Amino acid sequence: MRRILIAAAILVVGWFALKDWAFAFMLGEATTEPEAPDYYYDEVWLERPAEQPQGGWAEPWGVDLFVIPPPVSSPARKGSLPANHEKLHEEYEALSESLQLGASNLTIYTPAYRSPSPASRGRMRDEEIKLAQADLTAAMKRYLSAENRLRGVVILATPDTEPLLYAALQQLPDTEEFRQRFGGVLLPDGKDTERWEEFMGNCSPAFEACAIQTTMTGQSGALAWLTPSLPRQAQSYVAEPELIETIETRLQTLTNWLDLNAEKPAEPFDTWAADEVVDVAPIHRPNGEQDISGERGD
Repeated sequence: MRRILIAAAILVVGWFALKDWAFAFMLGEATTEPEAPDYYYDEVWLERPAEQPQGGWAEPWGVDLFVIPPPVSSPARKGSLPANHEKLHEEYEALSESLQLGASNLTIYTPAYRSPSPASRGRMRDEEIKLAQADLTAAMKRYLSAENRLRGVVILATPDTEPLLYAALQQLPDTEEFRQRFGGVLLPDGKDTERWEEFMGNCSPAFEACAIQTTMTGQSGALAWLTPSLPRQAQSYVAEPELIETIETRLQTLTNWLDLNAEKPAEPFDTWAADEVVDVAPIHRPNGEQDISGERGD
């Protein structure tokens, strides 16, 4: 009986000592680094409006929600996952459903990125995080230059995205005109708002605090410690029902302040010129030919 108990104890200790290593070994490791995403294309956005919304010259003044989604947590091999990987899209859909983002009328921009693998650790994970930061840098640059169109913007940072939030915030302009349109950052539960306030700088005078905590949290399964896992365990994300109300109130407050206090920008020429058909009379040349190069479409 004693031998049986000793053997059982050895098996239990061996299981807990080796289960995670064996699991990671079975998943394998990527052999190539995925290409950096081009944020011109829809497939590297987890969410983006189907039609470009009116710019800041319209009334009421529109405000976007820029969401930084968490990295993949479900089992995957070592090495960065491509920005168009199905797991990143699947986990964002689950996140959006649990936070009720999809049930809202918010204008949301959510970039995908080369996600660090949940199987990576140490120096390998550090390098994968750097790739993800580079992607968030590119995504924010693209958003500001081509998508924002002088609208207001509020950033929603989901759990486990602190390095990515740093990268995104570093791209924000420091001009007074932009800072009036910047509604700050909504953070997960338990984050140090003062530290983020210092890092991000000023936001719109519409708010007393530029960084606020929300009720968003990430949690692993109750029995995760018993099953094979990875350095980053599979997560589910939850929030109190008032999260959507908090987000919507934040955006509406910024809209109201901008309409009442900010100088309305002029609508750029290129937003309406394409809708205007200009007839150009042909030029009659001495040899009788007509030059119609000025006609629309040539």
